[in-house]
Amino acid sequence: MKRLGGALVLAAAGMLGALPAAFAAAAAARPNLLLITIDTLRPDRLGCYGSATIATPNIDALARRGVVFTRAFAHTPTTLPSHTNILLGTTPLRHGVHDNGFFKVPAGFPTLATHLKAQGYATAAVVGAFPLDSRFGLDRGFDLYDDDYGTGGALDFKFVERKADVVVERALAWLKGRTGPWFLWVHCFDPHQPYEPPEPFLSRYRGDLYGGEVAYVDSALGKLLVGLADSGQAKTTAVILTGDHGQSLGEHGETTHGYFAYNSTLWIPLIVSAPGLAPARVDQNACHIDIFPTACGLLETPPPPGLQGISLVPAARGKKLAGRPIYFESLYPYYRRGWAPLRGYIENDEKFIESPISEVYDLKADFGESKNLAGKDLGRERATLARLMKEESATESAARPRLDAAAQRMLQSLGYVGGYQPPTRESFGPEDDLKTLLPYNRKFEEAVDLSGRGDTERSISLLRELIAERKDFDNPYLYLATVLQAKRRLQEAAAVLEKGSKDNPRSYKLAMEYGIVLAETGRNDEAVAVLTRAAGIIDWDPELWNYLGVAYWNKGDLDQARAAYEKALALDPGYAVVLNNLGSVAFSQAVKDKDAAGLRRAIEYFRKAISHDPGYAPAYNGLGSATLMAGDADGAIASWLKALEIDPAQKFALYNLGAAYLERGDKAKARAFWTKYKDLYYRTLSAAEKAALDADLEKTR
Repeated sequence: MKRLGGALVLAAAGMLGALPAAFAAAAAARPNLLLITIDTLRPDRLGCYGSATIATPNIDALARRGVVFTRAFAHTPTTLPSHTNILLGTTPLRHGVHDNGFFKVPAGFPTLATHLKAQGYATAAVVGAFPLDSRFGLDRGFDLYDDDYGTGGALDFKFVERKADVVVERALAWLKGRTGPWFLWVHCFDPHQPYEPPEPFLSRYRGDLYGGEVAYVDSALGKLLVGLADSGQAKTTAVILTGDHGQSLGEHGETTHGYFAYNSTLWIPLIVSAPGLAPARVDQNACHIDIFPTACGLLETPPPPGLQGISLVPAARGKKLAGRPIYFESLYPYYRRGWAPLRGYIENDEKFIESPISEVYDLKADFGESKNLAGKDLGRERATLARLMKEESATESAARPRLDAAAQRMLQSLGYVGGYQPPTRESFGPEDDLKTLLPYNRKFEEAVDLSGRGDTERSISLLRELIAERKDFDNPYLYLATVLQAKRRLQEAAAVLEKGSKDNPRSYKLAMEYGIVLAETGRNDEAVAVLTRAAGIIDWDPELWNYLGVAYWNKGDLDQARAAYEKALALDPGYAVVLNNLGSVAFSQAVKDKDAAGLRRAIEYFRKAISHDPGYAPAYNGLGSATLMAGDADGAIASWLKALEIDPAQKFALYNLGAAYLERGDKAKARAFWTKYKDLYYRTLSAAEKAALDADLEKTR
């Protein structure tokens, strides 16, 4: 989904055309800005932060010629909120983005991109994974927001991401031949779980696959930094490299991130290299909201009003920063499960974590947070946190929670599963503390891990145990249904989701998934009823309307199907699945009415679907059928073959190619395609369909 932004915003209102010569000269003299964010990156896995086991020569070289901040912290341990903190220069208390997928960045805030664009900078972003998709609002101000990942399916267990090499290649393509000033944001997602580094990093780090991902990203970024040098722009470019959060890797009982807010997930690397900035190491506290004002300081442009961070340029030049508390939060379990919220602050060497079982740590003596120093009287700490939250809270209405089910299906493949249930409780006891509830989270993570390693029966058993133990924990229902769907045990999946929906009636996600499985199992009247109920919870989800269209399509009601698909398309004009489904409706209507205009509409829909997602095989199959009806048999065969190139098991393309080659008299090819079709799908066919296929195969002898 490549987005191109609008026209350049000029600093002087009402000015059109070329920039004035004086302004252009001043702009050309300013440095460029390269912001690199690496997902899920622990500082202690980099050589420049002390690692002796993982090779990161390119990041280490950047650190040697730059300023390394050894005490930098994220405010949130999840991807979208952290990048919002970075690009808006404010905490979630101000901008209101507390979690992935449920929130959208509000339009009223200046971003680093909108600010630099207004100063005459060309702007581009190339991001590596779906949590930063443009639908969540971080694309504002970018001339190019390249978030092209393709279409993810409901049963995908791989991440909806692209490798760092692809991200770097796209970034270098944008930089080629560019003159300053420019701002480029490059995001690499690879260290996020599951850990699948490509060779040779897979072999080199077989005992530490997370480390292999870090080493791979370093290698890919080396190509970016070399490309910058080869273009002659390295000496005129400020580079800021950071992580969005860390990864627990088992510390404090957490294997990944997003649950607790210990330093294993809040401590981040921060490296700043810029013209005129001498190499240094800074041990003062820094944080994500400091990056926006620091960038302004490096580029010598005044920051916009309302930023909550401070410029780190004085600290980089040896000056002492004023002491201040740094706010942090972990609200993923709160928003997803209704468990106790977790908030706190870091000030100097003190860290306070507010929860039903509060915690205090001395980070100078205990950076790994092994000894809780909290006493009975925490009045001072709670007063400090309350004052900080009041000072940093939104002056405007915060972004309201957003749950786009298409987004949630992709986020599910990233490990962020769960339906949005707006928390209703305001008071919590020790039984609601995340430390108390950790065994349930660990058991769920174990079930997910077992499923990922192919031990689905043990995974299913653990998930059923969790459902029996905590019926208000919706993740086990959702993941169990996903595992059962992958095994084609759809009736069992429907039963699990029915129970989950009854146990959690406010969960849109459970109702939505239940309706989808009902449609997939042919219970279309029930599907329409359940999905209509889901629409009473959230009605702005394009996938809801898409699956209502599927249920109506299955019922043979083309008019209702078309209306539902059009509603989905209005909500997401680039939704390839919906475009393909609209093409199928138009094609069916054209066949029924022998309507040439309808056939042209079908072809147009299929082509639009392909333009938005060139890797979506069903659209090529539909295009092949419509092309054949239009009289182009060669074009039809080419489309079906392309569908099989993308997905060798594409059901309808296999069957259609068999029929097309038999029509041409090529019985051998016809038999080959139909035989593969039979091998894959015979057991799922009705008795009549089996008989018809067997009869077709007889014709190829």
